[in-house]
Amino acid sequence: MTRALLALAAAVVAALVAAPATQAAGTARCRTDTVRVVAGTPTTLLLDCRARSRGRWRAVALGTRGEARRSLLAAPAVGQLGGLHARRGTVRFRAPRTYAGTLRLRYALRLRDGRRARAALRIVVRRARTTAQPGHDHGHGDHPATGAPASTVPVPAETTTAPAATTPTAPVDEPVDDGLPPRVPVAPASVSYSTRAWTPSVQDTCPREVHDRFAVIGPDGVKYPTWHPPTVVDPATGRRCAFGHEHGRDPSGSDLYRWVVDRLAFPGRERYAGLPFGLATEALETWSARSGVPPEHQHKRSEDHVGYKVEYQDDVALVGRDGAPTGVSCDVLVQFHQGSHSADALSNNVHEVLYAARCGDGTELLVSTVGRFGKAGEYTPSCRPNDRVASTDGGYPAGTGFRSIPDRACVERDVLVPPGRTTSAWALYEKWGLSSALEAPGGGTLASFDAAFGVFNPSRYAAGSAGAPAIGRTVALCWETLGSGRRASGGDCDRATLDGARTTPLAFDAADSPFDGTYRDLYLGDVRVANAGGPPTWWTDPYGGHAATSPFPGALRQHVAAVRTAGSPAGEQVFGRERRAPATGVHAPN
Repeated sequence: MTRALLALAAAVVAALVAAPATQAAGTARCRTDTVRVVAGTPTTLLLDCRARSRGRWRAVALGTRGEARRSLLAAPAVGQLGGLHARRGTVRFRAPRTYAGTLRLRYALRLRDGRRARAALRIVVRRARTTAQPGHDHGHGDHPATGAPASTVPVPAETTTAPAATTPTAPVDEPVDDGLPPRVPVAPASVSYSTRAWTPSVQDTCPREVHDRFAVIGPDGVKYPTWHPPTVVDPATGRRCAFGHEHGRDPSGSDLYRWVVDRLAFPGRERYAGLPFGLATEALETWSARSGVPPEHQHKRSEDHVGYKVEYQDDVALVGRDGAPTGVSCDVLVQFHQGSHSADALSNNVHEVLYAARCGDGTELLVSTVGRFGKAGEYTPSCRPNDRVASTDGGYPAGTGFRSIPDRACVERDVLVPPGRTTSAWALYEKWGLSSALEAPGGGTLASFDAAFGVFNPSRYAAGSAGAPAIGRTVALCWETLGSGRRASGGDCDRATLDGARTTPLAFDAADSPFDGTYRDLYLGDVRVANAGGPPTWWTDPYGGHAATSPFPGALRQHVAAVRTAGSPAGEQVFGRERRAPATGVHAPN
């Protein structure tokens, strides 16, 4: 694109955005932040604003809950600008590939209470290099720029594991603008990134090196896998390829995303922050190895990559247990591990959960834990909620949640139905519930939340006798007939058998099988904070206990607002059932 065309595009953008208004009385002028980008590389700019108050630079808007709406006052002199998200405070920018220099973007904010602010973002553009130079970070569209000046001392993250003792590292070589996230700097690899890393099956068309590009530097300075779309364009071939699994909703769509990521950043590596898959279980490795940990806590836990899922819901209007509105609304973002393809959940009750919430009553909570879904060594059959089936006990500590999973008796009762009946969409439904808390020093609760995760189309069901966590494959049920003539009818089985035309059973991991774990829902319930006058940062063990105000080996840093929320407990609400959208190439295990 010629300089003339770029200038014309910038002029058009400038004409479309809000024109500068006369500065109103009380309008704040915000600090000019600096962001560094690579020429030719799409970058998401974060339009945050900090004004000086009482001798300190304080946040006017953090861009994550719609506290302010942004409007652009003046576009950069050159480059492409677009995709403004007025509530989230982000805008896309791409400088010409041949440009090097400094540009300026001016914008305005209008807060909910009517206050106004004006700010500018200084954009330093450097030419693209094939090889990264020490001390330089790389911009990319999937990693919003923080806007922090180069001289700013990084603020420690507010939800993290105890920082690992690592040697400072430099970024490695990366292709420029190849459509994938930038390669993260050399860093210690977590278990989830190394020994439990994803390996493509014969059905998956994306190579592992493409998958490995979707990585983040966690708050402990360690490398973790993170969310990625089910398909991407492989830069080596220029063709779209599939990973064969998915991780739920794109977290960047959540109003909480930037707020969460800012608190999960490792100082000096903010550009590579994101949602780290395996953060809490990595901390459990350290916690279990430390001297003096009680025997009941000396357990390690690593989970497969495909089971990590992300869900969020903005503007949740809380209701009481009686269903009446409470007048409080929340934004909630959850990352969790739910394996619905293996026997693991029949025995193991502990699974990683990251829970973030910000509510209108002052609640702010960002918790990373190894969540306890009931007791180890047992599960609840979904069709007999008062029963417990014993399985292999790994010795993990018990929690107040549950894992409701269909077993063979449920299958024979609810999936294989008499002639003339249709199998219910709920016949194979499983639900995992969690009631989690951070324990205050000396007893009591610092914060708590309730959540549950459901899946309609798991690829396995419990098939073994008590003490033997064997599984059966749900897709095979579509070709099974009992002696009484009972068989699956309708719904997913009709899709699997092509209404009876397909006579050979599908393999459980076939791409044509509808039993791939992609149809899920999310339950949100009570969220409480009891930290009035306390520090916003606490350190706990991976289960949420032993809270302290300073780190210790295996500790996770938790963010808890210094408030105490009041009112009756919130009632459970369900979300996401309308979002079933099987992705290209996704198959079990997923």
